Amino acid sequence: MTMGNHLFKPWKGNQYGNESIFKIPILIVGESNYTDNLEKEKPHDTFTHRLISSIIDASWKHRFFSNIQRTFVENADTEDSRKQFWNSVAHHEYIQDWLPKHGVPPTKEMWEKAKPIFLEVVTELKPKCILFVCKRVYTHVALDFSPSDSLIFNCSNRNTLQVQDALATYVNHPTRYGFRNSRGVVHELILKSGGNPQITL
Repeated sequence: MTMGNHLFKPWKGNQYGNESIFKIPILIVGESNYTDNLEKEKPHDTFTHRLISSIIDASWKHRFFSNIQRTFVENADTEDSRKQFWNSVAHHEYIQDWLPKHGVPPTKEMWEKAKPIFLEVVTELKPKCILFVCKRVYTHVALDFSPSDSLIFNCSNRNTLQVQDALATYVNHPTRYGFRNSRGVVHELILKSGGNPQITL
């Protein structure tokens, strides 16, 4: 992928697309990364790759990534199952600046800088569906794209956007209470995008 102004190069699994377990290209979008030691995290452009690789081999664990996995697949308890999942998706951090610590919101300038980079990522990865794992990011992106038909699941509705050729929606942040209820959203998003969901509701 062309780097452009990327601080964090997106993760792209080696089976991303029609060869994935979902049979469609899926892009997962988080909000941001934070650190109090910029030197420690170098090289910054490979940070996302190193992070997900450490999740796969279990050398590092975090509830954020564990809950993402559990939302898409029934079982991600083994290295093989984690490898299969992460190699089937792409992952991009929307904000392309380091935040100083958890809980600090991005600035207006950071949001503006991130917008064209996100569009570049979507253009290059060509996802069929996009899941924002943070409602705040979805709300910002929604200002620039047209709404699509709502997803209907468990007698509930969820707003969607049409982002180029991709159907997009959001779930609450993976570390928040009740995140497992997001499985219905993911199931319907994949199904409506022409893919093969891997969870049974």
